[in-house]
Amino acid sequence: MCAGATLLVVVCWVFASAWVGIWGSHPAGLVTLGVCTLGAMGLIAWSWFGGPPRLRPRRIRWLARGALVVLTGLLVATILYTRPFSAQQVALDALVDGGGVTVGESWTQIRLQPDEPLRTAVAFYPGAKVDPQAYTHVLRPVAEAGYPVVIFKQPYNLAILDGDAADSVIGDGYDEVDRWVIGGHSLGGAMAARYGEEMRDELVGLLLYGAYPVNDMSARSDLAVMSVSGTNDALADVADIEASVSELPATAEYVAIAGGIHSFFGDYGAQKGDGTPTIPRQRAQDQIALATLQLLGSIERTAPAD
Repeated sequence: MCAGATLLVVVCWVFASAWVGIWGSHPAGLVTLGVCTLGAMGLIAWSWFGGPPRLRPRRIRWLARGALVVLTGLLVATILYTRPFSAQQVALDALVDGGGVTVGESWTQIRLQPDEPLRTAVAFYPGAKVDPQAYTHVLRPVAEAGYPVVIFKQPYNLAILDGDAADSVIGDGYDEVDRWVIGGHSLGGAMAARYGEEMRDELVGLLLYGAYPVNDMSARSDLAVMSVSGTNDALADVADIEASVSELPATAEYVAIAGGIHSFFGDYGAQKGDGTPTIPRQRAQDQIALATLQLLGSIERTAPAD
């Protein structure tokens, strides 16, 4: 009874406090919460109407209860840990058609498609536990400038669980994109860098938002790389970015947003452990978009003619 009630309360709280992020993310989280809800209700009903068999030895009953407590604890911890940072209204407002951009959404992607697209596009991995919708406002100016943008919805909002998600678009012979830039924020940026370690058809650039590579990819001299960071970021701080310089190609470009913090790369509210900003969020995001457009523009200008 207690295990079922505890699990049900936690699931209901997560639904109530993060519904926007749950609904806007990969369906794995929603399905898991649904299954946990049914399981919790089943435990409550079983305890209320039937209860455990009384004829079994006491030792067996205590072992079963202990296992149930441990399992419930693990489920509760997992649910709380994977509770998403939901997108704020400014990001949700960017999920509408207009301004030369058509928004398409599926269970696994959000696509910002320009009405008159260029041949270079961005494939983007969100940060850990962040609702993918939270990046639409930041990346919308990129799409409005003519560059298609695909934001991936990762299982439980953890890019590490689907590091090759970009395979669904990069190298797709049926789209109109000739060149792709793989990018990401935080853990998503690290996984984007991992993806960019290998040669792939159409992959020409790497875009890091408050992130750095997990492995040495300095040999990828053919890859245009830009690292955008915030000087007040306490989660991917200046020292982390500087330490990663030797692991990126020598031609990599670096843009530091003075006073910017980790959560400014999306619109999902405050993040525990982050720094204190000394610049308005919108001004920082304008600079982030400008840096992104500089990278894409340089790739578009130097691309061979069709």
